[in-house]
Amino acid sequence: MYEHKRRADLIRGAVVFARIGVATLAATSLAEPLCSAAQSVPHALQSAQQALRAVPPAPKIPARQDGARIEEVSVEASGVANADVAWRYLSLRRGSLLEQPGVNRDYDNLVTLGGFRPLLVIKAVTQSHAVTLRWIVREGWIEPAVHPLYAQEPLWPIPGVGFAVRSAPIDDRGTNVSGYAVSNGLANLARVFFTTPLQVSAGDGRESDFVAGVLGAQGDYRETAPVATDVYSWTAGAQALYRVRATDGTQFEFSLAKIRATGAEPSGIAAPSLYSTYNAPARNTLLGAGLSRACAGAATQQLYPPYCTLQYSFGVVDAIRWLGATNEYQIYNVDAAGYIAVGASTLALRAAEARSGGLLSDSFLMCGAARAYPKAFCGTDAQTLTAEYRINDRLPPNVELVMFTETAASRVRGGDQPWALPTYLWHAGSGIGIVYRGMLRLDLAYGSQGARLWFGFKGATF
Repeated sequence: MYEHKRRADLIRGAVVFARIGVATLAATSLAEPLCSAAQSVPHALQSAQQALRAVPPAPKIPARQDGARIEEVSVEASGVANADVAWRYLSLRRGSLLEQPGVNRDYDNLVTLGGFRPLLVIKAVTQSHAVTLRWIVREGWIEPAVHPLYAQEPLWPIPGVGFAVRSAPIDDRGTNVSGYAVSNGLANLARVFFTTPLQVSAGDGRESDFVAGVLGAQGDYRETAPVATDVYSWTAGAQALYRVRATDGTQFEFSLAKIRATGAEPSGIAAPSLYSTYNAPARNTLLGAGLSRACAGAATQQLYPPYCTLQYSFGVVDAIRWLGATNEYQIYNVDAAGYIAVGASTLALRAAEARSGGLLSDSFLMCGAARAYPKAFCGTDAQTLTAEYRINDRLPPNVELVMFTETAASRVRGGDQPWALPTYLWHAGSGIGIVYRGMLRLDLAYGSQGARLWFGFKGATF
């Protein structure tokens, strides 16, 4: 009992931090149609409202200025943005020729790599075929953490909503201290980390970073047998990683982490492939490598051809046996989604699989979820298949209709309990959904346990 109480005390603040931030963000997004900028809304909430708005595409160059010589480039910064840092992401300099691909490249660098909200002002120089470029970049200290699934870090993805805070750069490289908290009802995660950009290649649209920090998480496994209860687990640790990101949406990570996990209650699953964190805390050193690619249109919900045809994420984690480890295990994740145009509509297909080997801590069960069921299906391995037909999603109406079908399954290696079998048991569901303005979504799903409503803050989860 002492171990569980001590772990709860250490992480309770992070979980409360996550829940307050999520509630604040949700209230802000829902209140936006009812409030104007002239009303006395706190500045922090106004910043969150502005951050929720999608970044517009890169500006188009007037035909008369295409190919003009750039006479001067300047950068103005507001919020916590730094002009010297923004300069690192610009490839068009004095003497360059103004061309649309160059503008697109620098705009994507600022948005995708730098995290800025840029505005470009192009001014013609009188009596010459030359122009000046004035970049106005903004970066708020608080932003929503509602990144699409495949745009998240491949080794630490938690679909959900939350918020992120970020300090002003402490040097001209862009080194900063930041943190975020997210929740999806089954997990709460909070991280605080130090990030320093090692190299920025503006011409190639690529950046490499070193990231180090601490994390705290609460997981909720909804056990239904032998008794119905919520089984909470607590995880805390430190992590360092090397990350490479590109404007085409690709990410690569190599990670080293030291974690400790405990379970507040027994998981109810007994198998030779599982280590009970209720009986004793699990201490592990994790080596991980991950690769992912998100479509450029993911941030604006343009998840259809030609903006998006394929997204994917791969991850491998090895809990090595050395450095005081209590158990050794491996985790393998594969997740991919494809998009097929059907007139003005889109057929979206997704397949995901998570497998483990060795003696897996039961605080890190692999889970598959379907919207027709109130709980995820968890074990040592899990699979999910989803198909959605998004009607007229390529057109700009405020309300869209979605039809979907999906199935999820899990198994327990070496399990012999009726609720933890060694073979996959599939749980199918189908339904319809309504998407409002690409952000809010309400689904009615029907499965073997009846009908269920599901609410989300993103119009497309993948």
